[in-house]
This record gives sequence, structure tokens and C-alpha cells, in this order.
Amino acid sequence: MNDHTFKKHLSPHKHPDLDLDLAIDDFLKRGGTIDRVQGPVCEQAPPDTGDHSPASEEEERARKTELLRELITKGAGICALQYSLKMNKNEIKRMARENGLKIVQSRALHLTRKYRASHSATAEFAQDAIAGHAMHYCALGYTAIEIAQKLDLTVRQVCELGKNYRFELNHRSDNRDE
Repeated sequence: MNDHTFKKHLSPHKHPDLDLDLAIDDFLKRGGTIDRVQGPVCEQAPPDTGDHSPASEEEERARKTELLRELITKGAGICALQYSLKMNKNEIKRMARENGLKIVQSRALHLTRKYRASHSATAEFAQDAIAGHAMHYCALGYTAIEIAQKLDLTVRQVCELGKNYRFELNHRSDNRDE
């Protein structure tokens, strides 16, 4: 449809029925067809009262619960669940709790730095091993910067290791030459 056709129908001083008649005429001129239905059509269609039966609500809830299960199994986050189920966060979380489901929380896209990582048993063991290497290099006279380069750490991480494990770091390289 062209822009001038819309402008013709949108003039404010015309009656709405005239606009409908013009639109129908325009539709027919462009080759459109309108089927005429014989007999009383409105009696055939059941009137919509707006009340939904409890059975259909239960079916809808069961369908959403099953979809929630499938999406959580696939690892969908809360935003994807909101989009798919057309529900808000609180409703989704409540439905998940009622059905014993756990929604995956969002994860950071970048790797966390080693000195900010959470301390689990294996992380603590790894940190002990790194601190042992740092102490060894410190005893050999390496500076904090050199230790950081050797162990692929930042200088701040090396300084924190020295503070946590109570060993003194050399900050100048003149001690090693003596």
C-alpha cells in the first residue's frame, strides 16, 4: 500500500464508517476478494466470558513447569527463562523452588585473577605450592618483579604471598650481586 493511500484514509474530519468503506473499496480495486457468509454467524461462535476454566490453567501450569525443567536442564539462565515462559523472575523462581529445580546463575565472562579467587582446598594447596616457589626464589635473591615474571604472577600477588606467608621480598637487585 502506498503512503498516499494511508493519508487519504486518515483525514480527521471523516466519519470512521466512511474510512472503513473506503478501505474496503481500495482493497477490492487492488484485486482482493471478500467471502460472504450466509446465515447468522454470531450464534455459532461461543461467547468469550473471559473466565478461564481451572483445568486449562492447570494444563498451562503443567506445560510451563515441563518447559522450565527442559530449559534448566539445557542450562538456561533467568533471562532466557523469562523470555520463553513469559513470566517474571519471582514467578519463575517460585515455580522452580516448588518443583525442586535450581536455576543456573550467570557466570563472569572473564577469568578472575588468581589473588581474588575463592579459596577451596585445591586452590589453597596450589597457593601453598606457589608460595613455596616464591620463597625459594626469594632465598636465591630474586626481586619481587623477577619472581612475578618467573611464576607468571603480578607483583601485587607476589607481595601478598610474602605478606601472607611472612617472608621478606627483595625490591632491588643489588642484594644478589654481593
